Amino acid sequence: MSHTQTTLTDEEYASLEQWAARLRLIQTDAATLSAEKRREYLGEEMERNLKNTPPANRKRYLQAMLQRFPVAGQVATSASAPIPVLAPAAAPAPSSPRDLLDRFLEAAAQLPEETRNEFSKRLYDAGLVWVDRDSLVIDVSDELRKTLGITPTDQVRLSRVVEMAIVLADIFARLDQTAMTAMRDLSPKSSLLRRSQDFRAAAARFLVTDSDPLEPQVKAIAGLLGGLIAAILGGGRDFGRDLVERLSPGAIEMVVTDEGKSGKFFGKNKKELCWEKYLELAEDFATADHVDRKIKDCLGAFVEKRVMSSR
Repeated sequence: MSHTQTTLTDEEYASLEQWAARLRLIQTDAATLSAEKRREYLGEEMERNLKNTPPANRKRYLQAMLQRFPVAGQVATSASAPIPVLAPAAAPAPSSPRDLLDRFLEAAAQLPEETRNEFSKRLYDAGLVWVDRDSLVIDVSDELRKTLGITPTDQVRLSRVVEMAIVLADIFARLDQTAMTAMRDLSPKSSLLRRSQDFRAAAARFLVTDSDPLEPQVKAIAGLLGGLIAAILGGGRDFGRDLVERLSPGAIEMVVTDEGKSGKFFGKNKKELCWEKYLELAEDFATADHVDRKIKDCLGAFVEKRVMSSR
């Protein structure tokens, strides 16, 4: 019996050899079973393999299998000639990066927005997204537009926002340091000098975390600056009031009277006692340093009172 040779590729040839080996194994394992049962097992194996075979290849595969097994009780009398094997198809030329990008963009256009955003982030993280940072614009709140007088049609550039933030943060930090130095000179033990961190550190934490608010630091700095400015305007009055209450003639006479040291006929008269009391009290203001310290004490107390009352 002659058989027409079937042309196969290397991959197809290997696949058919595996298929034929499984059929022979089934024949061997089912040798003791009835012919009907063997046909059933062999049919199941044939059906399973043909199901996974493209329809266009099924006829060639069946012809190749017939060359490996007896048909209708006949066995080929001569050895089958070697089955010609096709040379493997030439591998397609590798795609260029530009070709890959074009195919990617074409496929990405059909993706849902969520997936497109995910891909955009991955491309950005890989350094494949170029951004002109100087031209980036951001949406700002109506409150900020109103505060700065920005019209709804004006676009706010991100680079300018960052630049302004750097300038303001530096100025604010310097003002805070100056205010702390001034308060330390007025009242070295003031509770207003206790800070967990300076403004720059607080601002950095605010920018990189979700849990550290910046408002407490801003309020503390604003309160101290406001108190110092108010002390310049009103602290001198407190010092003057204290000075009058201590050194005015009426105040000194009242102290002398309360002490009851003057007599009608013997001892020093009230005028002499008042003068002595004045000299005694004036010791607290004997030098410029003493006066300076008194003024600073009054100003420090004024600032603390002002800040505490505003909390």
